[in-house]
Amino acid sequence: MEGLTLHQAITKCWTANVCLRLKPVMQALPSCVVWELWKRRNRMKYGDVVTTSRVIYQVSSNLQALVKVRKHGIDMVPHKWKDLLSMMENFTPKLKVTKVMWEFPSAGWLKVNTDGASRGNPGRSSISFCIRNENGDIVKSVGKEIEETTNTVAEAKAMVEALRFCRFQQYSHVWLQTNSMLLKKIMDGIWKPPWIIFEQVEEMMQLMNGGNYTVTHIHKEGKKLADHLANYALYHGEIECQQFWHLDAQGRRLVNEDKLQCPSLRVKVDMR
Repeated sequence: MEGLTLHQAITKCWTANVCLRLKPVMQALPSCVVWELWKRRNRMKYGDVVTTSRVIYQVSSNLQALVKVRKHGIDMVPHKWKDLLSMMENFTPKLKVTKVMWEFPSAGWLKVNTDGASRGNPGRSSISFCIRNENGDIVKSVGKEIEETTNTVAEAKAMVEALRFCRFQQYSHVWLQTNSMLLKKIMDGIWKPPWIIFEQVEEMMQLMNGGNYTVTHIHKEGKKLADHLANYALYHGEIECQQFWHLDAQGRRLVNEDKLQCPSLRVKVDMR
């Protein structure tokens, strides 16, 4: 860094040729250094003695804390700068693999998967739901575009639309599955609904009242057909099917994969 201006030194840190996981640390380094120098300047101005080694120690502590926040899976984060760099370069994260697949409903039950899509959030939006019986056969599947809105509103409207249909058809045992953890928590009474979907939540509660309904959460990979129908509505137009052969080729393939219990694997860094 000798002979460089402050601007050049900061640019050098931001553009340093390091591994991807070290980028945030290198980019934070100038801020940590300048902040500690500023604190030292203020203390010395009012008669307090702050050594250079103390400033270096504080910078290292800040960077150590940053790594601990960003990399929960690392048990011991070194304090010394060289050791920290070496550890980050050689760190291999532990991966957690979760198997996700569409599940068959119990005998006598119907399973409903819903999805809401928004391109732009808010932007062009669509909703979808698909109802299947205990054998995995299509009972009803719908995908249609709605007014421009957000993902959250689209998800809520998809659930309302599905419940309206189930209530109209007088289905008695319905298993509703959504990938929106927000709506799942709201339906369980754990969280309060935001004002923007308050009306939809109230209607859902009324539609479920008096019936045998259960709501669970599923990852996106476990409801691929509903996701496909929502995207189909945005790019190709409304789709409504009551039989397997009414679906497009991709929709039929997804139904067959679900029946065969083909799993999807969710891979993420193990934070424990």
